[in-house]
Amino acid sequence: MYIALKYKESNIVEYILYMWHIEELIRSFNFDIEEIKENVISKFKLNDEAEAEMVRWYSGLIGKMREEGIQESGHLSELTEVMTEIQYLHHSLMTVYQEKSYQTLVAEAMPSIDALKSKSDGRHRSDIEIAMNGLFGVLVLKLKKRQVSEETQEAVKAISVMMATLAKHYNSMKQGTLSFPKVMEN
Repeated sequence: MYIALKYKESNIVEYILYMWHIEELIRSFNFDIEEIKENVISKFKLNDEAEAEMVRWYSGLIGKMREEGIQESGHLSELTEVMTEIQYLHHSLMTVYQEKSYQTLVAEAMPSIDALKSKSDGRHRSDIEIAMNGLFGVLVLKLKKRQVSEETQEAVKAISVMMATLAKHYNSMKQGTLSFPKVMEN
C-alpha cells in the first residue's frame, strides 16, 4: 500500500507494474484476506494500526476485483484508465509534439517490442501494452528467481529506458509542467 502510493506519485510505470503484481498476488491467495494477512502482511512487521490499514487496502482491492469481474485475469479499471492515458501521451509525443529524444528512444526499443509482439497471443495490443507486458514478464521471472537470459535483459533495457522517459513525461503532464518547444511552421 505504501509502496503503491510512493510509485503512483513518482513513477506511474512502476506503479502499474506493482499493482499488476498485487492483482496476481491476490489471485494466488484465492482472494482470501486471511491468507494474505498470514503470508504477506505479517511479513511487514507493522504496528496494529498500520496492519489494519494494510488489511483494509487489500480487502478493498479484493472487493474491486470481484466487482469488476477480474478474478481470473484482467486489470482493475483504474489501471486500465492509466494505461490509456500513457498510451495517449505516447502517441502525442510521437505524432503531435514529435518529441525527437523520445522518438529516438522508441526507435531503439521497437525491435524488442516487435519481438514481443511476434510472441504474443495474436490479440491486437498497443506498443505500450506490449512493452508493459514485457516488463511485467521479466519482473515475474525475477520474483520467481528464474534465470533471465542476456538477450531478454538486453531487450528489456531499451524498453525500460523508453518507459522511464514516458513515466517522467506523464508525471510532468499530471503536474501541469509538461511543455515542448513550439514546432516552427514553414
